[in-house]
Amino acid sequence: MITIEGLTERQRGIMDLLWNCNDIEQIQTLISALPSKQDQYDARSLVLIATWESIEQELGYSKECKDAAARAIANSMR
Repeated sequence: MITIEGLTERQRGIMDLLWNCNDIEQIQTLISALPSKQDQYDARSLVLIATWESIEQELGYSKECKDAAARAIANSMR
């Protein structure tokens, strides 16, 4: 189970929609259908965060890798 802390209510709603997608095509369709550029940006960022979290859970990472991933995610959300 992936838990992403600190999301707004809107971002949690978008994440719920993303979890219901079965493949990348559905995710891409959903993102393009979101009403605002900010929602689309948030959705893309959430996909990246969820991907990193999944990889971390699957493979595990050293502290240095986790810190680098966190910085990359933070920079992508600017």
